[in-house]
Amino acid sequence: MDLLASIARAFREYPDRPALVAADGACTYGALEGIVGGIAAELRARRVGGRIGILTGDDLGTYASILAVLAIGAAYVPLNRKNPPARNSLIVAQAELDLVLATRPSKALEDLQRAVGRPIDTLYTADVAQRAPLQWASPAPDDIAYLFFTSGTTGVPKGVPIRHRNLNAFATAVLDDPSYRFVAEDRFLQMFELTFDLSVMSLLGPLAVGASCHVLPDVGIASLQIARLLEERAITVALMVPSVLSYLRRYFDELHFPALRQSLFCGEALSHSLTEAWSRCLPAAQIRNVYGPTEATIFCTEFKWDAQSSAEQSINDVVPIGRPLPGTEVRVLDDGGMAVPADTQGELCLMGAQVATGYWRDPIRTRAAFMEQGSEGVAYRTGDLAMINAHGNYLFCGRADAQIQVDGHRVELGEVEHHLRAFLDGAAAAAAPVRTADGRQEFVVFIEKATDGEALALEYLRTKLPDYMLPRRVISVPEFPLNLNGKVDRRALLDRYLK
Repeated sequence: MDLLASIARAFREYPDRPALVAADGACTYGALEGIVGGIAAELRARRVGGRIGILTGDDLGTYASILAVLAIGAAYVPLNRKNPPARNSLIVAQAELDLVLATRPSKALEDLQRAVGRPIDTLYTADVAQRAPLQWASPAPDDIAYLFFTSGTTGVPKGVPIRHRNLNAFATAVLDDPSYRFVAEDRFLQMFELTFDLSVMSLLGPLAVGASCHVLPDVGIASLQIARLLEERAITVALMVPSVLSYLRRYFDELHFPALRQSLFCGEALSHSLTEAWSRCLPAAQIRNVYGPTEATIFCTEFKWDAQSSAEQSINDVVPIGRPLPGTEVRVLDDGGMAVPADTQGELCLMGAQVATGYWRDPIRTRAAFMEQGSEGVAYRTGDLAMINAHGNYLFCGRADAQIQVDGHRVELGEVEHHLRAFLDGAAAAAAPVRTADGRQEFVVFIEKATDGEALALEYLRTKLPDYMLPRRVISVPEFPLNLNGKVDRRALLDRYLK
């Protein structure tokens, strides 16, 4: 499937159908074409291309900006307006952005300009006149569609360039799959911040089939807003992170979503017991656990949940991540790069048309994570531990490193420690994952011999990291316990100071 061509066709065929419902209003395809067309025309008049930054929001202008950048054949680079300006300035520098789109002037944009330290051309999309019809470019398969930046252990975010061939492979595997039965009457939930790659499916997926995208407003308690949208908008397709269920569990007896027919989960391990309870809220839905890192374009494996078979196959209450989508190959390898037997853990590696070939202008990180497989192509080392069971389904078994998922967001604990060591002038810092009472993953940070520094350390982290990368607590301890290998014993820290 050519994803952009499908979206262009939907604009032509469904001008009067609802396309986008955002915080500041709703648009039909015809009305949205006018907004997108105006922004695209302005971008073409400025003769810009390559990579274009977008300061994110929950409004029509932000979503129209994404479509306009894609329409002219450029790549969009989302900048979370809530991120510390220093972090966004790193992304601006790495992506070499000369133009940022924003709906209107804001303090976040002023702070970004100061942090970057050089002029950045800005286009305020609220000031752009509407224009139709919209002309869609035909990008080459190797042209970049979007460039997302994820957590990195050195304190510098990693850029993941996803090309149109990757995106089209995903669209072919998912949107063309008849088992989903996506139709123009569908209403998709979009709950993700736009720097999270699951947002790509939630926005472009519905527009490719003539359906509507319903954006979660950035107000109030997100989980309760999600429940409200599912009910009031009669949402039929919802891709969510499993932590949403942890927040909503106390309300399951009151929730009922008869319109929801595709309930997908990605970004974290999915609990079988929690899913079983959720299934009673949506009698008509097919539930799928899908899996995939940013490097493999949104998601690339899936498991269709079933109350009986899922219970049998779940390990430690974690639902399998299933089988690869068409066009993706999954391998489980040992430390020497050899395939492991069934029911044996190894590192999950991915190959195929959805998989990127490296990080943005970062050969060192690329060599560490992407392995040449001769004539077979490139395999991405996910760092996830997995094994295949007797049913042919892959099981997620944890991480081989210090990366965790917080509400679906990738967090390299090494990056948090890097910033703390800089703040502490080289003194020791150790981050360790913990579980909340409702089963969500968070983390705490221990700092050595800095009794008066907990609050100051947390404030410093707020200037460097987005909110989802902030620890639950910063705890000062007199000294770090060491294990037999002479390394910091994080388990001992948790047992000694957190119980």
